[in-house]
Amino acid sequence: MNSVLTDFKFFIEYDANPFILFNSKGKIVYLNYSAEMLMGSCSPKELFDITLSYAPKNFGYKKTLLDLSFGYFEFYAINVLYSNEEEIAIHLYNRPMVKINRNINLDGYSLTDINLLFEANIELFKMQYLGELKLITDYELPKLYIHQNNFSFLIRTIFEQMKNSPKIEIKIKIKIGEVIIVNQKRYPIILFCFICNNRDRTKDKEILNIATENYINAHFNSNIISLEIPAIK
Repeated sequence: MNSVLTDFKFFIEYDANPFILFNSKGKIVYLNYSAEMLMGSCSPKELFDITLSYAPKNFGYKKTLLDLSFGYFEFYAINVLYSNEEEIAIHLYNRPMVKINRNINLDGYSLTDINLLFEANIELFKMQYLGELKLITDYELPKLYIHQNNFSFLIRTIFEQMKNSPKIEIKIKIKIGEVIIVNQKRYPIILFCFICNNRDRTKDKEILNIATENYINAHFNSNIISLEIPAIK
């Protein structure tokens, strides 16, 4: 067998799937670049608890299929590995690339600066909202084709759910390294993430229907709604 010259840590460091190595006390010993990004949406303790819950009974590895999400990060499986009593690792596998197979109908769509459209909706919401609202956005987002009225209705419906929350934080950015496939064409994903203290979830189904009709993927948990919008141009 030929000797291996490559340092495998290089491949782990730039793997798109998060990899985290803990010591026996739950302290992070190593994490790759993808895991560093994940750390903004969950705590090391939360991940360590999951790691221990799905660890194999003996030295080796154990792969588990499960739905796992932290903010706008979503995974379909994990692999927990250890070969000694001092360290244990978890590898999280990103949910597969999103596909929308319906033909695109752009009737009523127009090329739009989505930041300007969104900020107009924020100003309307602020007229009735008494809490703290924080917006973090990338002002270099590309213009995209979107149905402005439908998008505004979607945003208003989301805000309606959150109007009683004392604080709302909104993050807008392009998802690096991921695309949405619409009708066999690849488009960058613009991610909208709405984070609040509490929200009324009775309209989740309505939000999902509006989003789906406009080629937008919507994801929910108790205090977060995220939208993945294809940057059609």
